[in-house]
Amino acid sequence: MRRRSLVAASVLALLAAACTGADAVLVGNSINAASAAVNPPVMRGLDGLKGWERTGPVERYNKEGLYGYIDGGAEIVLQYGFRELSVSRYRPAGGAAPGKEIVLEVYRMDSGTSAFGLYSTKLEGGEKTWPKVEPDHWLGPGQAGLVNGDYFVNVLAPDFAEEEIGPLLKAVAGRVPGYGTARPEGLNWLPAEGMMPGSRRFIKGPLAAQNESPFLDGDFWGFAAAEDGKDATEAYSAKYGASPFVSRLAVVRLGKAVAGAAVDDGVLGLFNEYLQGVKRDGTLLEGQNDAGRWFLFRRTGALAVLVLGDPDRAAGVARLEAALALAAPPSSSPR
Repeated sequence: MRRRSLVAASVLALLAAACTGADAVLVGNSINAASAAVNPPVMRGLDGLKGWERTGPVERYNKEGLYGYIDGGAEIVLQYGFRELSVSRYRPAGGAAPGKEIVLEVYRMDSGTSAFGLYSTKLEGGEKTWPKVEPDHWLGPGQAGLVNGDYFVNVLAPDFAEEEIGPLLKAVAGRVPGYGTARPEGLNWLPAEGMMPGSRRFIKGPLAAQNESPFLDGDFWGFAAAEDGKDATEAYSAKYGASPFVSRLAVVRLGKAVAGAAVDDGVLGLFNEYLQGVKRDGTLLEGQNDAGRWFLFRRTGALAVLVLGDPDRAAGVARLEAALALAAPPSSSPR
């Protein structure tokens, strides 16, 4: 793909050389647009950020080189659909804070939903936001994140307070190309009532599923059903309640090649492994952990819902049923 883009740019350059006047301007603009698409400015390092100066060259990593930058964490990034990573470093302008540095990581993903998915792995819920930053974002002591279009921006600033990071995040947001935050449709399947703000996640790939919950860890789910990632199982989750009584809800859309009966058997095995008093109540599978929290599971065709650790069984069942009602099409065929 990169070679084809470079060839196209060369052809446009030849056309520009043969044109004059307005035609040359139009062709020149086309060349600039083609170059920006192949090598966006945001990936080449952002300069001119008010109050900050870049230190050193920009580091760029492709799929093969990502392992050298993220020690032990590259696989989950790749499973979300990674294209390229740009890493640049900044310090306060004018030597205001000698020795203190911010690392700006810009991940270019293969789609807006993939970018949101990677961004969402950082969310715990209840994080702060910064005024007048439109794309989805969050910030906390020493770190921040933002997602716009195909780009996920990760800010690592262990020596800086939120009040220092916020203006930088706002400046970066205005320089990231995109069409806003692309949230997967499946997030709409999560009932709004009782949800902890900012806790929604898009789960893609077996590592993200494993990190989300041991009850989503298993080959039977099909999170890695296809080598190219197409038609694989995906899930959407959020937290509910308030500390210390927080539970999680996960809505799972099974991949086309996944057998529903295998999922039912697999979840039953996990319930028996981790929970007590496991039993079926009609189509509902239920059990409790040592703390008395409820874990619930029900599948309807290609849709499955898990309630993970709700202190109130009735509330958990109601939330599960609400999620199925939001997710299920008018008619769904069993698998």
